[in-house]
Amino acid sequence: MAAHGHLTPTVLHRSAEASVAKRVISADTVREAHAAGQTSVQAPRRQTIVTPAAWSAASELRVAIDQDAAAEPTAASQPQRPPNPGTCERVVDPSGVVLVRGNSVRLGRFDGAGPDKNIGLIDLITGRDGAPMTAGIMSWQRKDSFAWALDYDEVDLVLEGVLQISVGGQVLEGRAGDVFYLPKGSRIVFGTPSRVRVFYVTYPANWAQAGAGAGGEIEVRR
Repeated sequence: MAAHGHLTPTVLHRSAEASVAKRVISADTVREAHAAGQTSVQAPRRQTIVTPAAWSAASELRVAIDQDAAAEPTAASQPQRPPNPGTCERVVDPSGVVLVRGNSVRLGRFDGAGPDKNIGLIDLITGRDGAPMTAGIMSWQRKDSFAWALDYDEVDLVLEGVLQISVGGQVLEGRAGDVFYLPKGSRIVFGTPSRVRVFYVTYPANWAQAGAGAGGEIEVRR
C-alpha cells in the first residue's frame, strides 16, 4: 500500500497487538464475487474490514457478507522469516542525547506490509532510548505501495522521490522537503508513482511489537 493502478489493499496496523494483517472487503470484492456466481463473501470479523461501499454493493447485488465465517489460519501461526532490522551507527551521550550517523544507515526489510511487499525500514530512535516517540526511515517502490491503518499519530518528511497518501477518495502528493501529518485512526494507502524515501516520527513510541523494526545498531558511547 497503489494510488495509481489497481490495488486490492491489505490494511495493517503498526501496533504492539496487531501483527496480523486485516483484509479489506471492498465494493470491488463483492462485485467480483457476484460476477463469479457466488452468493456470499466470507468476512471473518477478526480478519477483515468491510467498507460501507461493500455493504451497499452487497445489498444491491443480493450478495451476503458472512462475518461469522470461520477465521483462516493467521500469519502469526505460520513460520516467519528471520527479521532483518537494518543497521546504523549511533553516538549515545550519557545525557541521553543520541546522534545517528546518516551515512551509516542501512534499511532492513519490514515484513508487516505483507510477504509480497519489499519495504525497507529501520527505527533509528525508539522507546529504548527513553523517547516517547519513534523515528526512522522507510523506502519502497510503486509496486510495493500498501494500505495501512494507524492506531498512533505519525509525521512523515519526504526525503527523496514522491509520496502519495490516498485517503477518503483523495490523493495527496508530497515531494522532497514536504511534510505530512497522519492523525491516529487514519486509514490510508502509502503510495508512490515511482519510488520514495521517507523519514517518519510516530507517537507513541511502541508502534510495533517491542523491538520490531528496531535494533541492529552499532553503538558508539562517549
